[in-house]
Amino acid sequence: MNKLNLYNLALSLFDQRIEDLQTPSKELTLLDLNYGKVVSFCIKAWDFPFLIKRTQLTEFATDVVGNPMTWNSYPYGYDVPADFGRAIQINASKKNAYAYRFGKLWCKILNPELEYMPSTLSVDENGTFPYPDDFLALVAYQLALHIAPMLDPESQAQSVAAQMYQLTLASIMESETRSNDRPENWEAAGSWDAGFETYNIIGLRNMIVNGEV
Repeated sequence: MNKLNLYNLALSLFDQRIEDLQTPSKELTLLDLNYGKVVSFCIKAWDFPFLIKRTQLTEFATDVVGNPMTWNSYPYGYDVPADFGRAIQINASKKNAYAYRFGKLWCKILNPELEYMPSTLSVDENGTFPYPDDFLALVAYQLALHIAPMLDPESQAQSVAAQMYQLTLASIMESETRSNDRPENWEAAGSWDAGFETYNIIGLRNMIVNGEV
């Protein structure tokens, strides 16, 4: 899906469409004005695994004599990528403390590996978004929700867009949380089905009846 397809998916809720991204129109103006804000809103809705980026930080701030600049209890303050939105974790663990202040990521680790959510969506050389269609539909429905009061305030498009957004977000989250890598990615004690293999329910009930637990 490219940007034109995304825009037309949003406009389909109003039974409208545009033919290109160059011809001026009220619809295109509203879409362009709200696109950046909507993308930011959707990215912040959840830690979508397919959006997470990873990079190693090496450029830390220094003082006038060349020593690492510190802040609070953090000995290093690193420059972040240009598309940085918010940090997820560093060195593959949510236990490593960090803070984003003054345009830098502060932490206690030298040259950490940062996992972060971008602030914008990227496109490939053909202008196509390299993301699942469900997520792009999520952006389109939220875009329709934003432009509905100006484009067609009397229609039911706004309520339909809100419903489609919630249903699509729930579908994406359900699909992603069914992955089998929960222990590795989320530091859980075991997989979802570990309980069925570990616990003897009848034995546990007998222990409770006999006052052994």
